Amino acid sequence: MTPEERLQQMIEDLRRLRMQCEPKSNQNPRYLRYSTAVSALRWIIDDLAKDSTTRRQDD
Repeated sequence: MTPEERLQQMIEDLRRLRMQCEPKSNQNPRYLRYSTAVSALRWIIDDLAKDSTTRRQDD
């Protein structure tokens, strides 16, 4: 499993956990933290993809 796939799995797990929060609103601190964590993991996936593209161009 690639690092990107592992991170994507984490995102899916966090989203499932987030859906269990009540209320489903950014006014709920835990819901907001899950959302923020998902966003951070997506940024990391994007960064890894950019690094991978840069490395391929350098070869």
